Amino acid sequence: MRLYLVPNDPEHTTLVSANGVAHYQVNTIKAHRLSAPVLCIRRPAESEGDSLVAAVDWKRFGAHPVVKSNIFDGTEQEMEVRDFLYKLGHHFTPTRYFMGNDGQEYRWKPFKDIGHVLTHLESGGEIARFSQEVVTEGFFRSERKWCLQIQPTTLDIDMIVVTFIIMEKRRRDRVAAESMRTRPCDEDPAEGGGCEAGAGMG
Repeated sequence: MRLYLVPNDPEHTTLVSANGVAHYQVNTIKAHRLSAPVLCIRRPAESEGDSLVAAVDWKRFGAHPVVKSNIFDGTEQEMEVRDFLYKLGHHFTPTRYFMGNDGQEYRWKPFKDIGHVLTHLESGGEIARFSQEVVTEGFFRSERKWCLQIQPTTLDIDMIVVTFIIMEKRRRDRVAAESMRTRPCDEDPAEGGGCEAGAGMG
């Protein structure tokens, strides 16, 4: 299964299959200017309530982000993102682990020049990856698109999408923060520098 991000922005995107069908919609909203952003992931459903897959409250002022969803055990629960997508070992690694709905442990790991790759921890088998490709068939044929490619798996697709969106959003936050730290503020933005110059895939 291939899901293309249109546009390539994990905070505001639609995940579309090769035949042009929208499977997930991602939007980030704020109740007011000073409130923390809330990222909502939805899928097509008969009612708005049934469409919500997950909501991630990014919090402010040092509070830990919280994800609210029923993907954990079928009932709506709240969990801190750091407990849902947890670290093992090295304190500063961007790699994260999570327990799937099938009782198996999985790992999201970023690879340079490839993107995020999701693997089954015990077997090492690849479950999904996010990378860029030239589409060879379907609605986006001949276009270069960023794609979440998902292999057949017992892991729920909703959980793959939710964990991927969180991972990719936080990766881009790190890239943007690093860009702001390393680029002088007095560079001319027209020359590709300046404090407002962005970075990341896309």
